[in-house]
Amino acid sequence: MHISDNGFDDLDPKDLAVHDAAVREGGLSLAQPPSIPGMSHDAFACSVEKLRAVRLLRESSPGILVPVSPRTAAAELIGPLAREVLQRQEVIARISDSSAALIARYTGGNPSAAGSVQQLKDLHSIRLALEEAAARCHSEVLTAQPGGVRSPEVLAEALPRDRQMLERGVKMRTLYQHTTRYSKPAQAYVQRVSALGAKVRTLDEFFNRLIIFDRETVFIPDQADPMSAVVIREPSITAFLCDVFERSWHSAEDFEVDTESPAANRTISDDVKQTILRLLADGIKDEVIARRLGMSVRTCRRHIAEIMLRLGATSRFQGGYLAHRLGMVESQGDSFASRIEGE
Repeated sequence: MHISDNGFDDLDPKDLAVHDAAVREGGLSLAQPPSIPGMSHDAFACSVEKLRAVRLLRESSPGILVPVSPRTAAAELIGPLAREVLQRQEVIARISDSSAALIARYTGGNPSAAGSVQQLKDLHSIRLALEEAAARCHSEVLTAQPGGVRSPEVLAEALPRDRQMLERGVKMRTLYQHTTRYSKPAQAYVQRVSALGAKVRTLDEFFNRLIIFDRETVFIPDQADPMSAVVIREPSITAFLCDVFERSWHSAEDFEVDTESPAANRTISDDVKQTILRLLADGIKDEVIARRLGMSVRTCRRHIAEIMLRLGATSRFQGGYLAHRLGMVESQGDSFASRIEGE
């Protein structure tokens, strides 16, 4: 007879009525079932089978069943399960012990995996390492994702992993760039993770891609190879990168997807244009500005053309000169639009 994983929870009122009758009469005869209102012979037989399965009825002689104390029945049910758990624990211990030699063998043949800084040379290895770190994460994950347009495929791959962490109580904070606010896939992703408790903010520009798990394990890009990543576990470097993230987080603006306020959208747009103006004044090329702000070169040049038109400048040099002369680059008080239109 199958023992339900729910124990006694599967017993319904009719089953309990049969057990009550057995307790009251000191036993049951299968040949002469007790009279229980509203219970047919088939229903009685079904209840008897369920009660025997959970050890609440026991056959004392052929055709005669006697009631069993629920405490005794529970002990009989728990015993095999406890032995199974013990066996599983022994298997886990053996796997853990036997893996130690393999780990030493692996790190000995792969020097990059043995230290506090490890290089991952392909996308498959990076994904596996991220999944493993996410599965182990128990406290907090910090993420900085530069670039305005977020790939729907990348977001779809990240969502299940992020959902699992959030649902088990892991705190999540993510930094994007302002231009990400205009990406529909990113808006949908932010809406979903925010509903689960994640916090998302945006900046005009900031450092490179960064993922930190529990302030212990950090993933950053490999500057020498865009298809590779570097995993850092060295405490001092990790603490430094956490501090970099925190400073950027405190300077960022909340990413509120459901905010339709034109004033809020204009504020973000003004921040982007102010940053373009500052980079222009520093003599930075269009392509570099676009990359640092996470937008296409075409979009960047359109913003530059609007800025040059408002300044009345005919060249980038003149635009930078006018911006400095008018004090627009250093000013932090008014919006970009009010400063440029007030002149």
